[in-house]
Amino acid sequence: MTVFSLDLHTNDLTRNGGLFVSSFLEPFLDRSDFAQRLLPRLKISNENVKYYASLVSYYSVHQLRQLSKWTAYVYLLCFVHYRYQKLHDNLIQSLLFHVRRHGDEAKAAANEQVYNHCVASNADLQKAGRVLKFFTDGSVAESEPFGEVRIKAFAVLDPARLNSVADYMATKARFDETAFQWEHIDRAAPRFKRHLRPVLQGVEFAAPSTDDPLLEAVHFLKAAFLKGKPLGQYADTVFPTRCIPDKFKRYLYLKDAQRLKRLLPDRYEFFVYRQLRQGLEAGDVFCRDSVRFRSFEDDLVDDREWKEKERLIAETGLSLLRQPIREQLTELEEQLEKRIAEINGRIAAGGNEYFQITRRGRQTRWTLRYPSDGEMINHSFFDRLETG
Repeated sequence: MTVFSLDLHTNDLTRNGGLFVSSFLEPFLDRSDFAQRLLPRLKISNENVKYYASLVSYYSVHQLRQLSKWTAYVYLLCFVHYRYQKLHDNLIQSLLFHVRRHGDEAKAAANEQVYNHCVASNADLQKAGRVLKFFTDGSVAESEPFGEVRIKAFAVLDPARLNSVADYMATKARFDETAFQWEHIDRAAPRFKRHLRPVLQGVEFAAPSTDDPLLEAVHFLKAAFLKGKPLGQYADTVFPTRCIPDKFKRYLYLKDAQRLKRLLPDRYEFFVYRQLRQGLEAGDVFCRDSVRFRSFEDDLVDDREWKEKERLIAETGLSLLRQPIREQLTELEEQLEKRIAEINGRIAAGGNEYFQITRRGRQTRWTLRYPSDGEMINHSFFDRLETG
């Protein structure tokens, strides 16, 4: 990335200052994103923006007033821009925190629910065994109506619990922990909406692809929140569902009385938040108004400007960038080998007091020298200090 000296720009700003305001600043003065649009025109790198922003905190107001007017303006612009980015970092961190917290709470609640179901099912298994014995122990006559058998069975275990045990046995004695997690999300919907919706509305997310399925869902939610229309009033067909993998559809849809699948809006919303968190942490989703969650490409010179890379490299004044990489690696390897030889020679000659060399015939071994029990813990310098 090209790094320019601020002095170059402040000199340009100071020279013909009135003309600069009228011809350069005027297009930006009526826009809320003034700093975002102006700083790229000044060709100040992201790291220099961060550095100049720190100077506003370093200098007092009096010291800032002693600077050139245009230098102080650039410092303040960098400060505003960097603070704006840091605030976005805080918002995104808040989103990650709340999504993680609600997810962890859902897992904990699901684990507890699975445990309680296992305890209850184990207690009911014995009673279910007594019901099954009706078919084998001969206590029920073959001529006895099935209705009478059901009455006897339900006297041992009520229908709901008997059906639960049957499901438990039929599904290889396993409970769907993920389903329990989504049931907890249903109950937590008012809380996660209160925490996460403002962040989603206040941050502009982006992705490498303009047709990203997750961003399509994000934009849909933002538009719905802006209108103030509850998600439950939208038809299922308008929800963008390309971001939902097949393995999650069983949890995000519910079959109604007519056996038709109906999308659960609260679960869909939290699913988008969870996918957004994973995308941000993986770098697949980013925010250009952020410092930590900015795209890697935002720190690079664009392809159009990089066509003049020879000029850009020359402007940095760093001769190292003009040296071929193989020559750099060769020099570094030679420096490393030389340094290793010097260190090994010093150890072998006994010049490093922290190594103990022992020789037995042709074999030479070394170990680290540890202080003996008789050595003083404190340095003798501290003996000269008064205590009391």
